[in-house]
Amino acid sequence: MPTPTTIPARHGAHALLHPGQSIRITSPSGHQVVDLWAFPLAVSTPSFLSMAQSRSRLSSIRPKVNDTFVDARRRAVLTMIEDSSSGVHDMLFPPCDKWRYEEAGAEGHGSCAANLRTELAAFTAKLRLQGELGSPLMELEEKIGEWGWTPEPLNLFMNVPVGGDGGLSVKRPACTEGNYVVLRAETECLVVMSACPNDLLDTNGGMPGDAEFEVLE
Repeated sequence: MPTPTTIPARHGAHALLHPGQSIRITSPSGHQVVDLWAFPLAVSTPSFLSMAQSRSRLSSIRPKVNDTFVDARRRAVLTMIEDSSSGVHDMLFPPCDKWRYEEAGAEGHGSCAANLRTELAAFTAKLRLQGELGSPLMELEEKIGEWGWTPEPLNLFMNVPVGGDGGLSVKRPACTEGNYVVLRAETECLVVMSACPNDLLDTNGGMPGDAEFEVLE
């Protein structure tokens, strides 16, 4: 068994997956949300995991085992193959960002959007060192920084009930210690994860903690 890699509380991490490989993402405390993005690499134009297209394709806002998530062109990227949690995850909320925290009076607060940019920069720096210039991912990274835009993440373990009137609320994750999800790569992709730093709402039970991941063959 591979040794789990810790995603420190409030920080991010990334992993490169080849087709057929899987990644197990664990909430050790049972109350830690993990924002997840995926960026296909075997493409000629910038591509990213699309929650909007995935919701449409699945006709659901709650993913389950055997569901496949797609990019903006509906190409398969990741499939959920295991879920030891209650099955409550979110496909609606954007990542927390500096503007949300500034609006709440928490200027300078860490965010999932910032963690994404940090991890993308780290990965594209490796590509440049290897002489792999002109990658579509580099182009996408530049646009994310320029526009202040962030792709919508798959919010693992996040509990967002939808009321009868269509209202959304954020509740403590409906998980227990050590719950995990396993996602299989359908194409070569970079997976970026953020141990969500939100401590203003009940997103992480009010107390952000570590998360873990393992790449499985």
